[in-house]
Amino acid sequence: RRPAGPVGTAVRARGEARLTWEWRRWRRFMSHEVRERAKGFVGGTVSGLTKLLVGHPFDTVKIRLQCDPGRYAGPIACLRSLVRHESVWAVYKGCVPPAIGWMMTDSVLLGSLHTYRRMLMRWHPQRERLPVALQGLAGVGAGWTNAFVTAPVELLKTKLQMQRARFSARAAEFTSTYDCARQVVRYTGVCGLWRALPATLLFRTSFGPMFASYDVCQRALGAWAQPYREGASWTYAWLVSPASVTFLAGGLAAEVFWFVGYPADVIKNRVMADSMHSPRYAGGVRGMCEAARDLWAPRDMPARERGLGGLPRRLRRIYTGYLTCAVRAFPTNAGALLAFETAMYLMR
Repeated sequence: RRPAGPVGTAVRARGEARLTWEWRRWRRFMSHEVRERAKGFVGGTVSGLTKLLVGHPFDTVKIRLQCDPGRYAGPIACLRSLVRHESVWAVYKGCVPPAIGWMMTDSVLLGSLHTYRRMLMRWHPQRERLPVALQGLAGVGAGWTNAFVTAPVELLKTKLQMQRARFSARAAEFTSTYDCARQVVRYTGVCGLWRALPATLLFRTSFGPMFASYDVCQRALGAWAQPYREGASWTYAWLVSPASVTFLAGGLAAEVFWFVGYPADVIKNRVMADSMHSPRYAGGVRGMCEAARDLWAPRDMPARERGLGGLPRRLRRIYTGYLTCAVRAFPTNAGALLAFETAMYLMR
């Protein structure tokens, strides 16, 4: 019990002052945390818009080659067919969902990556940077967090990209992005937007190798470029600048991401492009396993792909469209990561 009189008044005053100080300290800490996390989400928004502008035409060609194998002789033939029969702007089919969604999905991806890095950094307070293994762990966590937002966006994008008729044509299945979303909800329910979530989680796991290799490449290239920066001639000063190091490291990390995750991307896109009226695959984990089995050993698989001797041909079939993806990956993701790092640098 607190003493009465002037002594009790002084004790109460000290207690209230202590509580006020703790409250102000907590408010400062929380405002700092909110600001730091907001920076990651702002940088991710800039990254998403950059990725959409550069990479969507390549993505449309990749989706067509993955989900309709054998129809086109190659990426150039697919692009020529798109432009000839569906207009020049057909390469940007399905760009509205990612235009709206990638601002949100990339902000979730890179914002959560920034948050997970700061959380894991508390395990190693004496270090300036996280170890490579923890960089990969933060990447996996960011990819899984991002998958819940990305799954419906990519579902709508894939269905619109696979539509061969013009939006204005009478034979068009979807007349707009809104019409596509409305039909998906009508025939499969709201949960149908997340029908390919398990396959999306499998694919997004590849962000672990991506961000781990990004950290390795950035350190290695930065250490190589550092001795050449002082007194560098204007002819090659741009090559050894920090921005060029970030761009190259981001491009190389994107190639690692797609090489590791390409089969999972094919599985995901096939589940997403499946018909709503007569689906070939079930939803959830079962549908993902069915699509994976159909990709690895389809019923009409030719005899030359069977057995150990047919493994190279089978892998070639699984990696159909990978060249387009690899060409797209370097400039798109390198530019996106450079935009993210630049935005974070400008926000200190």
